[in-house]
Amino acid sequence: MKKNLNFDFKAVLPRLKKLQKQLAAHRAFITILAVLLAYVFILWQINRLATAEPSPDALSATNSTSSVPSIDSNAIKQIQTLEQNSPSVHVLLQAARNNPFQE
Repeated sequence: MKKNLNFDFKAVLPRLKKLQKQLAAHRAFITILAVLLAYVFILWQINRLATAEPSPDALSATNSTSSVPSIDSNAIKQIQTLEQNSPSVHVLLQAARNNPFQE
């Protein structure tokens, strides 16, 4: 079977004009529908990405690179001596212990 692959644009032009006139009456509805579809697609993507679980490879890589933070013992001793020697620092540190989020 051999098909004719020639496409006649002149024969399609009147049909396109007729279709354009029909769609012009519904232009606002089509625009609102397109915006709503885009909005639903974006919400679906956000939901999909928010509930995505990390791969086992990513979890193992994260666990192997993370380490337990440590505090220098010399720094602790310096802060304790400073607190003991200065009453203003003692009051400041005591206030920070009671309410650490106050500025």
